[in-house]
Amino acid sequence: MKIRFIFSILGLIVFFVSGCEKNDNNTRSGRKVELYMINSYLTIDNSLQIDENSVITDSLPLITYSDFLSYDSTECIFELSDNAIEAIGSLKYSVHGSAFAIKANDTLIYTGFFWPGYSSASCDWIVIDPLMTNIDNKIQVKLGYPGLIQGQIIEDKRNDSRIIRIFKQDNKLK
Repeated sequence: MKIRFIFSILGLIVFFVSGCEKNDNNTRSGRKVELYMINSYLTIDNSLQIDENSVITDSLPLITYSDFLSYDSTECIFELSDNAIEAIGSLKYSVHGSAFAIKANDTLIYTGFFWPGYSSASCDWIVIDPLMTNIDNKIQVKLGYPGLIQGQIIEDKRNDSRIIRIFKQDNKLK
């Protein structure tokens, strides 16, 4: 009788401990890539290049890791959940861009702008056209808008090893 009681108690302990674990494997592993909107920043010289040392992001991400369904490192395209598409759609876009930051495990990797395709202004930094998300739940991260100008150099951190490693470990890398 005493042994049965001990096994019952151990069984309950195992049940409660395992019941507290989340199903989201990125939470258990501590791995995550997230997109944050930037509250304040400075630019470098006469460009739109964001000085990453000056960046202050929102406290909560606009797009969480679970909303990144996959990443195509060849085309620099994120496939997003419907929740992420709604979050991007709810933003108010400026024709001069809305600044964002990509973080891996809470470390800033790169910055850029949501830059709507109807803007007549050019941008010499990393951009995402938010209007393209409605096509197939994907966003492409590009260098410059409408594209790179000859002789222009934009440091390309879109395939930073930390981002690639996280997506690869979770089978989200295409």
